[in-house]
Amino acid sequence: MNRKIFIFLIFIISAPLRVIAQIPDIDSLKNILPTAKGKERLTVLNELSTYLREVEQQVAFDYALEAEKLAQKLKDKSGEAIAKENIGWIYYRRGQWKKTFTYSKEAYELSIEANNLEEASRVLNSMGALYYEQQNYSMSIAQFKKALEISDKVDDFYTMIRSLNNIAFNYVKLEELDSAMYYASQAIETNENAGSPYLLSFSNRVIGDIYLKKNQLDSAEIIFEKALENAEIRGLTSFKASILHRLGHTYLLNGKPERAKKVLLEGVELSSQNNLLDELSKSHKYLAEYYLQSGDFKEAFKEQSLFITLNDSLENKSNKDRIALMQGMFEDDLNQSELELLTAQYENQASTLAFNRKIVFIVSTGSLLIFALLLWLFYLNRNIRKYNSSLILQKQHIRRQNEDLGTKSKQLEGINQTKNRLFSILGHDLKGPVGQVKSIVDLLTEGHLTQEEFDELIQNLKTDVDSVYFTLNNTLKWSLAQMEGFKLQKVNFNLSELVRSNIKLIKPQLKEKLLKIDNSSLADDLEIYADRDLIEVVIRNILNNAVKFSKPGDVIRLSAEIDNMMINWCVIDQGAGMQEEQIDELLSADYVITNSKVGTKMEKGSGLGLQICKEFTRMNGGELNIISKEGEGTKVCVRIPASKVLVNN
Repeated sequence: MNRKIFIFLIFIISAPLRVIAQIPDIDSLKNILPTAKGKERLTVLNELSTYLREVEQQVAFDYALEAEKLAQKLKDKSGEAIAKENIGWIYYRRGQWKKTFTYSKEAYELSIEANNLEEASRVLNSMGALYYEQQNYSMSIAQFKKALEISDKVDDFYTMIRSLNNIAFNYVKLEELDSAMYYASQAIETNENAGSPYLLSFSNRVIGDIYLKKNQLDSAEIIFEKALENAEIRGLTSFKASILHRLGHTYLLNGKPERAKKVLLEGVELSSQNNLLDELSKSHKYLAEYYLQSGDFKEAFKEQSLFITLNDSLENKSNKDRIALMQGMFEDDLNQSELELLTAQYENQASTLAFNRKIVFIVSTGSLLIFALLLWLFYLNRNIRKYNSSLILQKQHIRRQNEDLGTKSKQLEGINQTKNRLFSILGHDLKGPVGQVKSIVDLLTEGHLTQEEFDELIQNLKTDVDSVYFTLNNTLKWSLAQMEGFKLQKVNFNLSELVRSNIKLIKPQLKEKLLKIDNSSLADDLEIYADRDLIEVVIRNILNNAVKFSKPGDVIRLSAEIDNMMINWCVIDQGAGMQEEQIDELLSADYVITNSKVGTKMEKGSGLGLQICKEFTRMNGGELNIISKEGEGTKVCVRIPASKVLVNN
């Protein structure tokens, strides 16, 4: 480590320790609260909420909600802005970004009305965080710099440090490390005037990230260790969890595997206790790397599986939240544009009417030219009527365009949801199992696995390959059915034979879960008239679902009967069952890809199966029915036209 880096590390570690006393006395504020009334109580509530929102989130949220109601009652716009900004930020920490946007927008408008620039700069930090969640780092930096400029003018050191830290953090994401280091150093220097341990830990963590990106591992170790010490002293639980996996990663890269294991296991425990899923997934990821380095491939496989499961879940939630946030911002911009357009139209009409009144006044005062002026006024009035009629038509046209835009926006949202779910199926449900197969094959080809270890993992390989094949087959069949020009190939064929051939395909799953299939009441001569390939997909998915949600040792019963030129084929299991809301959603007229639940032995699914069954059955002139009770099992029936031969007999 060179001399300049060493001096800088000493500076950032020691600088803020002189001013911790500037933090408000929380206990004193809590003691004042029971007797405080009116504006004094509003001030105390906002102070408590502001300083507790990173430490005791629920307590801070309750204080902020009370402050919001009290400010509205007192008609205190500045106090209401502070309360709404705190509520919005807590929603941000909880991952509810659309609510964050709504509260932050209202807080900004109130702070501008009340001329509270200090609060306006804090709200801009929340808006910058929302752009960060959209991965628009340049726009996020612009918001934080605007907040920095305002907070500098009003000497709000806390918001200045927060803005500097956020700018540095976004520059790290853009790989502009020199800029990131400059703003993080400025945050530490400014912290001498504020003394915030939370913001100090944030600054140290950002600088540690910079050193890690630059592969200056000794420097990164020192910074992360100091940030961890600060977080432990101040009780910053979420921050401690975020530092533990970073420090563990640094130890691994720096050749200190046992230290890495210790902090990563601590990170897993802390993140699990506090439901910090993002930090938990990263701790599992680096533990997998530790076990891989140690040669313990079984533990490495286990940790990698936990990481993939958590990471997939977090990515799905993040995508949904990001879409909801973008939709909220889009709707807000759309409403604002419409308002501005209507305002411009009304102002134009008002200006025209004012001009007409002036003309009428001037004309009425002219005695010598009254006749000519009356004719001119008539002509002018006719033009005005035409102009007003044109404005009315334009307004109606704009309204129709806005209605059409709203309809298209809803259609686009539905298309995006289907697209994103399909991408999720291909990008996550397939990537995870394929990644596991690749990892095991790589280990085997490189000679890291013994035959005994490979035999232990081969069943996992088969399960993953079966899952990939089933999902790909469903997706392929569905995609072909959606293609323009697709035609059904209806023929007469034996339903019973098709069912029995598919039962043979799932025998390994039946054996593994000790399940039995009772098809004794299934006649041998059930002929139907339909597209054989599509109906086979329906049968396979329904049987697969019954196996997936049955408990070990259960019996799955099959039945079929002819009713009014239709064959009603049913599969009855004794498994987990479904809620009425789930059934209504699955059988609705709309095409909805739902989130699949895991089976009784943690089997995964794509959420596509029953939707394909519903669509393919309807395409063949039939219908899908589901009867279920949660905890008692499910009965799924496919009603399909019988063959003409069978009906005539």
